[in-house]
Amino acid sequence: MHAFIETGQYPDFITVDGGEGGTGAAPPEFSNSIGTPLVEGLGFVHAVLVGAGFRDPVNKSKSKIALIASGKHLTGMNLFKSMCLGADVCNSARAFLFSLGCIQALKCNTNTCPTGITTQNPDLAFGLDPTEKQVRVANYHMETVKACVEVMEAAGVKSSAEIHPALLVKRISIGKSRDYKEIYDHLQVKPGELLDMKGPRRLLEAWDLNDGIVNRVV
Repeated sequence: MHAFIETGQYPDFITVDGGEGGTGAAPPEFSNSIGTPLVEGLGFVHAVLVGAGFRDPVNKSKSKIALIASGKHLTGMNLFKSMCLGADVCNSARAFLFSLGCIQALKCNTNTCPTGITTQNPDLAFGLDPTEKQVRVANYHMETVKACVEVMEAAGVKSSAEIHPALLVKRISIGKSRDYKEIYDHLQVKPGELLDMKGPRRLLEAWDLNDGIVNRVV
């Protein structure tokens, strides 16, 4: 981040991949236990970029760096949740595999996928009929986006760029609910605040650590 500021050069986008994702070829220890949940990592990255002056928390379309979120997006609400935490775009892999007929046999790297999706074996691949499956994929995509738009309408926003963390509320105990901006106080950072060494403690600690690494490398 400090290098972005010092050089004036920064990427067009950053993709945050949550620990929920994975492939059937991954070792169980990696797919089940390693990685940061998307809700944690995405919000943190968004907050740091806001604090460094690269993202606009009010209208994301004005941001200098776009954020792409990846990590088990299956429903319209999943998409809305990630956009609440800062995402401009959401990637999805597993959900589209489901729409193709994936049964999570965990055979992705063995060439023996029983549904024909991840195999070159002609005796198995015949199950993946593009004529039929392309319709299923298109329908799934259309209905998922439609569901997300319906949630946006219920939340009273006209554009995905207007979605913010205060729209997402979580019950934390009996009779007590908090929106995500209250739960994750680093999401309360103000634009450019980290440049003046101000803001939520968690972000300041990461900012100092990042600065030390950059200085040692330079």
